[in-house]
Amino acid sequence: MFSVFKNINRLAGKSKLLDVFEIFCARHLIYLMVLSLFVSAIIFHSRGMFAYSLLSGLCAAFVFGKIVQFFYKEQRPAEFKGTNVLISVPKNPSFPSRHASLAFGISFYLFFYSTPLAIIFIACSCLVGIARVFCGVHWFRDILGGVVSGFISSLAIYYLITLIR
Repeated sequence: MFSVFKNINRLAGKSKLLDVFEIFCARHLIYLMVLSLFVSAIIFHSRGMFAYSLLSGLCAAFVFGKIVQFFYKEQRPAEFKGTNVLISVPKNPSFPSRHASLAFGISFYLFFYSTPLAIIFIACSCLVGIARVFCGVHWFRDILGGVVSGFISSLAIYYLITLIR
């Protein structure tokens, strides 16, 4: 896993255009995804699409993520010499990535509404995750942890909503 991190992060600082794109993806793409989710929910006439997808992402990032971080604290790659760091480094533990958990939690839940839209969101979630590694604030395994957290959260929220109805 370390070699995957190094192969991605070593590209940071080599191209101004790539750096700007990756910084945008690492910091701001998640907000664009939430805005796109809101617009999509309006187009599909589905408040549930927005509310439950966002709930799934928030649950992945702030419930499942916090539980894991209580038991397992991982240092960020930015704390190690030789890491190219392009953005400010969060203070919370590295594993799992909250950005990836939120993005993938939203994306996986969208499969219950629209597969094509979910695939677009999965692609954007991958961009967010890779950008967080590129910018030096996450290990690649942190992103994989976010993928798993998002998947589990989407299933848990779906079954919880199904039980309530």
